[in-house]
Amino acid sequence: MGSVQINEELLASSAYFAAASRRAALAELFEFRDRRVVFGAGALAQLAAECVRLGAGRVLLIHDPGIAPLVALVRQSLSSLGVVSAYSEIAPNPSVQSVNACARALAAADFDVAVALGGGSTIDTAKAALCTASNGGSVADYFGFDLYEKPPLAPLVGIPTTAGTGSEVSRVAVIADATGKKAVYSSYLQPKAALVDPRLHQDLPPVLTAITGLDALGHALECTASTKSNAIGDAVARAALTAGCPAYVQAVVCGTPDARYQMARCALLAGLLLSPINTGAGHALGYGIEKVSFERGAPVPHGAAVALVLPGVMRHNAPAVADKYYFAAGAAGLALGGKSREEGVELAAEWIDGLRRQHTPYGSLGAAGISAADIPQMVESALSVQRLLEPNPVAVEPDDAARIYQSALH
Repeated sequence: MGSVQINEELLASSAYFAAASRRAALAELFEFRDRRVVFGAGALAQLAAECVRLGAGRVLLIHDPGIAPLVALVRQSLSSLGVVSAYSEIAPNPSVQSVNACARALAAADFDVAVALGGGSTIDTAKAALCTASNGGSVADYFGFDLYEKPPLAPLVGIPTTAGTGSEVSRVAVIADATGKKAVYSSYLQPKAALVDPRLHQDLPPVLTAITGLDALGHALECTASTKSNAIGDAVARAALTAGCPAYVQAVVCGTPDARYQMARCALLAGLLLSPINTGAGHALGYGIEKVSFERGAPVPHGAAVALVLPGVMRHNAPAVADKYYFAAGAAGLALGGKSREEGVELAAEWIDGLRRQHTPYGSLGAAGISAADIPQMVESALSVQRLLEPNPVAVEPDDAARIYQSALH
């Protein structure tokens, strides 16, 4: 599994990035001059040093409420700093109310550096709350792009306990209001450091490993297909797929250290792509599922929602990016001998569909409590997310979206 890697070292083993010019382009794409991304078994050992680098004496630990053993490990790693306070009132799906409550608590606290330990919900809460606390008002005032005028209250170190969202390295936070999930985008949201230690994922239950892993694979597949991608971004997306595709089942079923390592690498590399490239129609249509299920009080997790529509989106996009999905099929170890590009796309789409059906409770829209009668509402919701639809390689019209949802009903 190798040693701990920092910033450009993440791609040191890639022949594509052997050239200094490409490593420089990689550093520019991911703004490594302004942050440190630390990855590998043992990355947590660098936490105290990162906090000191960012100005700590006093650390505020923001964490999921149900991960006491991991909290103990993080506190131990911070023991040399002396003063560590904590906040754990984290909602499973961050809401305007929960983020604003966190922002008020942060504004009243005394700390130099914040550390967010948990899944995407915790890290998104911390990111948005730190910025809202310094800018004032409600997080709802900042839905959209680049509306924060001031930097966060303190620098943030993100430590993910799942391998999926990539929130620890992105400039976006997803927050729900009364109508469903919305996004806040700002460079101020991007954590100043991310420590990704696969050992912290070791006890993640199989179903959460499966759902978050589908999120990571979805990010990589959507970013490689995006019209906003370039040669550098595509090389990173392919590295993410090469790590995650063959490791997914082993991570879910057995949770071996190597499989956890590879899924963490996949999630991190794909997460790094979210800010400069972002996703596509799979995520836009996924939001339609999330909105309907959220309103019913039985929200479909983000990774599962995307994976429900991703096979249909891949088939829709195949005329433009068949080679991208063909590569993913090969990375997954699917039998491509003698297969055409189009047949490879179908194998890749069926593979994603099979992973979701076999390893999550969300085999179909019907299993998630969604029927054909809900399709018009989901189409309307999905088509409103133009920031994701515009870079999709093939335009998605209302009839296309309806057809993709229809294909996932059963």
